[in-house]
Amino acid sequence: MLKLKLAVASIALTGLVLLLMGSTYLTTSCSIICTAAALSLSLHLVFRWFTGEQHDYLLWLFLAAAYIISGSMAISVLQDVGAVDTALSAVIDPVQKIETVGYYTSSLNSIAILLAVIIPSSPTRDDDDGDSDEG
Repeated sequence: MLKLKLAVASIALTGLVLLLMGSTYLTTSCSIICTAAALSLSLHLVFRWFTGEQHDYLLWLFLAAAYIISGSMAISVLQDVGAVDTALSAVIDPVQKIETVGYYTSSLNSIAILLAVIIPSSPTRDDDDGDSDEG
């Protein structure tokens, strides 16, 4: 789980840096895609921590729904910005369109980073089963 936590944090930070450093539709689109990937991986991390070793099919259904929701949010933001209709090398209007993407990426990337930091590195387990071998 530590590798997954590091992957979530690095993808989320990459999305934030791409938004801050870039001024084209390509960097904005990559920032949105990194945000969607980091959010879905952090939700996977949360569900994996909640389930522990067991694989409950209901939680996997919620996980699939989280992937679909984060992907659809990313597609919606890409359409709002206009990255679907224009060339990716074009310079984006910094005032009007970056504001929407900035709110989306900063809030969801911070949520993904917080989830990756807060979740413990090992799943919750009840190791105390009543059999004590202490002398």
